[in-house]
Amino acid sequence: MTGSALVKFELFTASVVDRDSRVTVIGSSQGREFRAHLRNTGRLKDLIYPGAIVACEWKESGKTDARVIGAVDDGSYVLLDTYVQEKAFGKILKEGILGWFPPEIEVESQVSFEGKRFDFGVRTEKNMGYVELKSAVTCKNGWASYPDAPSDRGLEHVELLGKLSSNGHLAYVIFIVTHPNCDRFRPNGEIQPEMVSELKSARKEGVNIFGLKIILTESGEILLKDPDVPVSL
Repeated sequence: MTGSALVKFELFTASVVDRDSRVTVIGSSQGREFRAHLRNTGRLKDLIYPGAIVACEWKESGKTDARVIGAVDDGSYVLLDTYVQEKAFGKILKEGILGWFPPEIEVESQVSFEGKRFDFGVRTEKNMGYVELKSAVTCKNGWASYPDAPSDRGLEHVELLGKLSSNGHLAYVIFIVTHPNCDRFRPNGEIQPEMVSELKSARKEGVNIFGLKIILTESGEILLKDPDVPVSL
């Protein structure tokens, strides 16, 4: 495990009553029902279902009472919140500890190209580079995977990054593995075979494809577990 906590939360656990929309969950804790914001739009059928345990933080304002940070799967805390994943990765970039990422370059969040928004932009001496994160929270037999539902947006990102790379831009697709029981990644060809072929094409075009593992602890800390998770396409 590398370094100190990237982010820290005051968490409490709750039981899922219902996922009443793509972005909200009805939870129950100590006899109180509440609505929580879920910042992960995947299906998450293995992690969010009636009776599942989730790790939340209370909110002081807004339309929901709390926010779902992660889920508890067989005793392991799984980070779900994609905003937190992005925030943690941004801190990792600033620390300059990734051996496969160029050091000492300017990084900015939420950069657009041709109407498509990427999680990060990086300025090199030659031009602009683009970085897109994808949340890989599904875990099976030690393998993390993405997506857990067909994603047209994901395909568009990968395809555009391939074009950018072929035109000389620095381009990255980074899969964020958050399940403690997973130590490797592969795209989910059963859910979306097009994603597998698009990633292979992008790699041939020069897109850098990496995996990185960050975990949520029971005490609410977000930690970098593995800066270079093996990726198999």
